Amino acid sequence: MQKTMKNINVKFMAILLVAAVFTGCGLNKMVRDYDEGIQYTPQINPLENHGGEVAVEVDGRVGDRYFHRRAVVEITPVLKHDGDETPLETIVLSGERTDVEGIQIERRGTTTFNISDKIDFTEDMIESELYMTGIIYREGREDNADELPEKKVADGVINTSQRVDKDEDLALAPHGYEKEVIVSKSANIYFEYMRHRLDWNYKLNKEEERKEKIEKMNDFLKKGWDIKSVEVNAWASPEGEIAFNEELSENRASTGYDYWKGQFEKVEEKLEEEEYEKPEIAVNALGEDYEGFMEKLDASDLPQKDAIRNVINSELDPIEREERIKDMTVIYDEIEKLLKPLRRAEIIIEAYEPKKTDAEIARLSTNDPEKLDDKELLYAATLTDCLETRLEIYNSAKELHPQNYRGFNNAAYVNLKLGNVEEAAEDLEKANQLAPNTGYVLNNLGVIASWKDDYENAKSYYEAAQGEGIDTRYNIGNIMIIIGEYDEALSSYADHSCTHNVALAHLMKGNEDQAMTNLECADETASVAYLTAIIGARRDDDTMVYENLRKAIELDPEYKECAKVDREFIKYFETAEFEEIVN
Repeated sequence: MQKTMKNINVKFMAILLVAAVFTGCGLNKMVRDYDEGIQYTPQINPLENHGGEVAVEVDGRVGDRYFHRRAVVEITPVLKHDGDETPLETIVLSGERTDVEGIQIERRGTTTFNISDKIDFTEDMIESELYMTGIIYREGREDNADELPEKKVADGVINTSQRVDKDEDLALAPHGYEKEVIVSKSANIYFEYMRHRLDWNYKLNKEEERKEKIEKMNDFLKKGWDIKSVEVNAWASPEGEIAFNEELSENRASTGYDYWKGQFEKVEEKLEEEEYEKPEIAVNALGEDYEGFMEKLDASDLPQKDAIRNVINSELDPIEREERIKDMTVIYDEIEKLLKPLRRAEIIIEAYEPKKTDAEIARLSTNDPEKLDDKELLYAATLTDCLETRLEIYNSAKELHPQNYRGFNNAAYVNLKLGNVEEAAEDLEKANQLAPNTGYVLNNLGVIASWKDDYENAKSYYEAAQGEGIDTRYNIGNIMIIIGEYDEALSSYADHSCTHNVALAHLMKGNEDQAMTNLECADETASVAYLTAIIGARRDDDTMVYENLRKAIELDPEYKECAKVDREFIKYFETAEFEEIVN
């Protein structure tokens, strides 16, 4: 009995000893050797924000004979920023003699593993550090877990992908003003068969509608506008002898010319302007109006018109054709009715509508805007490069012409140029009420939505504006960069080059050389200089970094504070020249 009890005590003590070795010396040794036992290598350092997400990719390596067979290690990446911390997904490493789900670690040999997760980006993550935190315990004894020392594996988050310039294409509604408007008036003088003498008692000339056109043309001439052209055209009806009809049309053209000349002399006398410029008169004797006859025949109600047309068209010889038409006048009284209005002289007068000079329009737009119509007022805004003056003019247009959406849209355009987003939003809401689904308004609504980080609605607005004929591809490209769709951004930018945003899209896609090509031909702005400095840092080109940082800060001092914390320049933070530039 004593021997049995002794054997039991020996086994119990052995178990306690093994447990003590594992739970004490074993775990403590793993904690003590953790720095060498498990090593972490970040695939990206510093981390980067793409499309509003920060991807964490870390490769892990467990050394030979480090991991005990019954140990469990839980690793949690933690991004520490601004007194706060954001934990990522925990992974579990488990010894080969445990039943814990996780990545099994062999005792002998090295084991590799990967940590991969994403978190939503916030601005305070720019100044941050990524740590690996962990606990270790024996399977089933989570309550007695020991903490592993923290390991820093990455420094900060690069936010270059979000440095999209607010350079969207804004849509200015057309003013509709025409600097040159040509007004045309015309009237006919009719002649009896085979005659060219002007006879106001002739029945066609006495018809009220025809008399009214003559009077309107004469009244138009009396306005004294600068005349662009005067044209007199005359025809004969297409029956009879060709040579006679040609001469007849010439005589009728001459009669028309004499009539117009007499009217012009009356106007000239009334205006008493010696320098009133007399226009050249184009006189055209057009012979027989065969086409006019066929058009009237086709438009007539004659039951036999198809048969008549076929008979006439069957004659290829003009002389025979004229004979057929003449024969038809004997058979059908209606044919003569179609021929009568073809015996005419037509007078066409084109004149320039008087316009205010640009100087007058510009002066009135700010001093006396009510003396301008809506088109003139909207046009006036295009005569100045001063945004404040343009806004003043568009505000006058809103007040004087409150039912015209263009004044509201264009005021919003200028407000967006000036950075007055809320004022622009108010004007665009009114413009959209006055003219729903107008492409210019939809585009500008998209810009406001984008500037307010509402990219889903911004894209919807842009696509709707595109459907109304507005080219919004560049604006869509800006959104594509922000949401991390760089291929789509470059596709949208296909017809654009030499801008900061095109360069940024190339850089985010990994096309560093193409990014530089676009920056080199872009306008010299603070953002262009800053992005060039970033590329310099990625190329380890100190001169490129310092020269362009100085230029960016000179153009926009706010970049000084950006550069101080931008992890693109982390290698330069402690250099004297960098500190001199940003402090």
